[in-house]
Amino acid sequence: MDNSLFRILLYLFVSTLSPNLLFSQQLFYENGSPSHPDILGYTSSTRSIIDLTGEWEYTLDNGATWQKVKIPSAASFEGTITFRKKFFVSSDLISRSAFSFVSYGMNCHAEIFINETFVGKHEGGYTSFELSIPDNLIQIGGENVIRVVVDNRLDYRTTFPPRAQVNSWKNYGGITRDIFIVATPRVWISSTDISVEAIEPKATRLLISATLSAKELHQVPQLSAKTLQLAAEVVELNSGIVVGKHIATPVIVESNREVRNNLSISIQNIKLWSPETPELYAVRVSLIASEGRKDSLIDETSITTGIRTFVKEKNMLLLNGAPVVLRGVVWIEDSEKHGSALTYEEMEKDVALIKNLGANAVRVAFNPPHPFFTTLCDKYGLFVFQEIPNIGIPGSLTDDEQYRVLMEQRLQEMIKRDKHHPSVIAWGLGEMLSDSERRDGNVIGHLHQIAKSLDDRLTYAFINSLFNNQHLPSDIVALNFVVQDVKTFRTMLADMKQAYTKQALVVTAYGKSVEQGNRNGYSDPNSQEAQARFIHQRYVIIREAGIAGSMIFSFNDFRSDRPILGVKPHDVHLRTTGIVELDRSKKVAYDLVHSLFHDQKISALQVGTYVPPTPYVYVVSGIGLLLTVAWLWNGNRRFRESTRRAIINSYNFFADIRDQFTLPLFHTTVTALIISVTCGIVFSSLLHHFRSNTMLDYVLSYFLPDEIKRVIIVMAWNPLLGIGYFSAGVLIWFLVLTVLIQLFSKLARVKIRLFHSYSIAVWTSLPWTFFIPITMILYRVLQSEPYVPWILGLVAVMSLWVVLRTLKGISVIYNIYRPKMYMYGFAVLLVFCVGTYFYLDYTIAVTAYAEYFVTSILPSIN
Repeated sequence: MDNSLFRILLYLFVSTLSPNLLFSQQLFYENGSPSHPDILGYTSSTRSIIDLTGEWEYTLDNGATWQKVKIPSAASFEGTITFRKKFFVSSDLISRSAFSFVSYGMNCHAEIFINETFVGKHEGGYTSFELSIPDNLIQIGGENVIRVVVDNRLDYRTTFPPRAQVNSWKNYGGITRDIFIVATPRVWISSTDISVEAIEPKATRLLISATLSAKELHQVPQLSAKTLQLAAEVVELNSGIVVGKHIATPVIVESNREVRNNLSISIQNIKLWSPETPELYAVRVSLIASEGRKDSLIDETSITTGIRTFVKEKNMLLLNGAPVVLRGVVWIEDSEKHGSALTYEEMEKDVALIKNLGANAVRVAFNPPHPFFTTLCDKYGLFVFQEIPNIGIPGSLTDDEQYRVLMEQRLQEMIKRDKHHPSVIAWGLGEMLSDSERRDGNVIGHLHQIAKSLDDRLTYAFINSLFNNQHLPSDIVALNFVVQDVKTFRTMLADMKQAYTKQALVVTAYGKSVEQGNRNGYSDPNSQEAQARFIHQRYVIIREAGIAGSMIFSFNDFRSDRPILGVKPHDVHLRTTGIVELDRSKKVAYDLVHSLFHDQKISALQVGTYVPPTPYVYVVSGIGLLLTVAWLWNGNRRFRESTRRAIINSYNFFADIRDQFTLPLFHTTVTALIISVTCGIVFSSLLHHFRSNTMLDYVLSYFLPDEIKRVIIVMAWNPLLGIGYFSAGVLIWFLVLTVLIQLFSKLARVKIRLFHSYSIAVWTSLPWTFFIPITMILYRVLQSEPYVPWILGLVAVMSLWVVLRTLKGISVIYNIYRPKMYMYGFAVLLVFCVGTYFYLDYTIAVTAYAEYFVTSILPSIN
């Protein structure tokens, strides 16, 4: 069966168990705002922009039906979406221009066609890209059609990032950012790079590297008799004063080739960029055609930048030569109305809220942000940590050469686009794997070298735990803590500081999820007050440790692809770690962090009178079960005798079934119901106990489909549904086992009546009823941690006993030697387990992710 069809059928089936899962999400979060080409320097007086935002058509069924959507927009959909739009270009513009297609981001594999001719493709949803449009492709004065095919599907082995991202972002699809066509002169400035050569007391020297491109020079004969010159100037943005110039220098261009030219400018009395004084400069580069004393402007581009130094000295960070401690938050590109397709107004509101918080830094989590976000950080004065999604990836994947190429490409695109931003102080290389997970070299070290070859900024890499004798090649050690205990947090931080004495140490993630709308006081562990207290306690520890800084995870709530187990589900896909909601309304923690970052007195948090809720359904159902069994035991001699014989003298009991001893259907069915409800209470109690367990959340996310995990989450937080679903599952198992006994009887060449197979399936599971006396208090016993391993061990022993009894019962009715039956039974189980393993390894790379889980996730949890 096709994998996508299987997932659809599974989703529909699971939705019948939990109806609120179906049709709960809108397809598109529409933005539709105009493009801003000036953000990346595409706008000038010599260029024209064909804005492609606005109304498009899309299809999900290969063109059978088309519907309208506003672009940019974020699609809450996994799969291929085809978009199309008509646009018009004047004949005059076509005759004198070279055209390029520009996208600030579409997720994640995109193919672009114009008038049904392939223009190019791009991998990666959060980096911008530009594609040259061939000559004669755009029709003169006629109707043109652009078609964009976007596929956001991720798999477990070949896509970067892979699908198995636990507790991470939502993988929106579609055209999520600005999209336009830029028309430049046929000789134009295709790219500009700016670097600081030296900052000296007398002057600061900038090196400007401009790349010139020319398309079919024979089509612009008016330039043949002219001299091309390149000029540059630096303008102070606040005042508009020109503070530095490079006089026009003759340059040579070649048809259909790129030529790089370097210019140097000295600036006196430079104003350095800092969060307190975010001074910015515009660097304008002009291409001029000269003929005698007459000059004409051919092309011009402008890039906004700032001048500052940011370096690491031992374990300290220095801004413009002075020590700086980072205090920041983690921002995720997601909003309630627009998903990852945030409007420009939403991004500016976020930056203003972060700045008002008193933060001086922001880590953009998981992926590079919209280029406007870093522009805002330049303007408002916020340090930016920017990263590629190299997290949660097993070593066996990153050791693959083709996979490394994808990682390198994403890193290069991020750095080349944003390295002129003074706010960006460090590039994130990803997660450092443990020694046992690394195979053919250090991936982080390789990415570090690539980053340094492109830009001299610092790099950072994540670690979740302390690896023995671990060398981390990045400049900054980024700590992502998932530990909840304060003492453990303090101890781990001290150990990290002692281990990494030559690198700057920054806690890049610490925070806590909360239950939506919970204001019960911090005595309730899922309340907003508990979140605020959690942050306060750890911020004090971090400040006392004297490390380079920290960032709270997270600034805003955000949606996730993987359902989340840890907090009572109002929306199982919503990560509620933010100090503001998804709609940006403030939580209690926002005001507390504001006071912390401004060194103000902290207002007392409400304690509350939290009492853990008592799941009375366990008590009621346990008592009901006990009374039912007592009534049957005392009121029906035959039921009592059958029950006693099935436990004490099971061989004779199974032999009587084989010999067609009359066993009432009613007794067997009632026994099946009693066993199923007992198992339902036992397993529901266990699931309810582990509902906030981080390890269980990871395991379910790695090895189960999202549709199944959603149902498990509902069962974990709703004991009544948990009992019902588990009980129904046991009843279904009895029916399945009945059918299997019937089928295998053909191989054993024995004739078994259906009722006898059903009786064996049910009565062999009778030992589960031993749990009946404690079903009403099991949830309470599990609250005492020392008893939890014993309960789990008891359940495991009971399961093994039932398996052995089942094989024993089958051996009796098949009239097969019991050890032989055990051998057959365990052989079948082994074949089933091995087959399941190979299937899972083929479909979801279970070996690689299991190894990653054991070596990298477990040490950070324990």
